[in-house]
Amino acid sequence: MAEHKKKSSGPKPGQLDRRIQEQRYGQAEAACSRLTALLEDLAKDGRLDGNQQAGQYLNSTRAYYRRIRNGKVMGPADFTAAADVCASVRRALTALDPALAFAGLRQADDLQQALQQGALVEAEMQKIKAAGKAG
Repeated sequence: MAEHKKKSSGPKPGQLDRRIQEQRYGQAEAACSRLTALLEDLAKDGRLDGNQQAGQYLNSTRAYYRRIRNGKVMGPADFTAAADVCASVRRALTALDPALAFAGLRQADDLQQALQQGALVEAEMQKIKAAGKAG
């Protein structure tokens, strides 16, 4: 009689890489959505009025965010746009408050946390770029 092949208990080839990539995309999606929403709230409250540089970065943020299909990070192009959103929001917030302290803003804690999430996305993008240059 022929022996039956046993299924391996380990992950399939590429499955771990796919999970890591999906996690990266999920984090990027959450960070850019949150940062964009917070920046839009600041704009709606009039906090960007009178700061031309912050207003320009708001427009850049909107343009980068529109590049993400339906707000979902589903591929490398979406991830790149999400990293651009995070960088643009950070620049807008730096134009408003170079120390990024946000004293007196009700969203100060949310802004700090969202900026940390955005920094992780930007760092991942730098790793990807560095790996691409090395390979």
